[in-house]
Amino acid sequence: MKLRLSKNAIRFIRQEHAYLERFNPHAAEAVVLQLQKAFRLLADHPMAGVEESILPGRRHFVSGDYVISYRIGPKGLTVSYIRHGRQIAPDLEKDEDL
Repeated sequence: MKLRLSKNAIRFIRQEHAYLERFNPHAAEAVVLQLQKAFRLLADHPMAGVEESILPGRRHFVSGDYVISYRIGPKGLTVSYIRHGRQIAPDLEKDEDL
């Protein structure tokens, strides 16, 4: 299945990489590789994530310390946002990509 990243998801990956790179460049690269692996898995197995109870039609998948929120549509899978598991979920009403 085709997988697309929202602007929010791309922004998160870039910011997380930049933050980690200041302290540990190897960890920064490892996070990107981990997320890429999760994206490949989701593209092959889109139902691997758990359906979200608050937002029907959305699913989330946990990869290490990160939560990947996505939806499955007619054109493929769209990753809406990514967050560290310790972060509060974003205000979804203000997200243009939803």
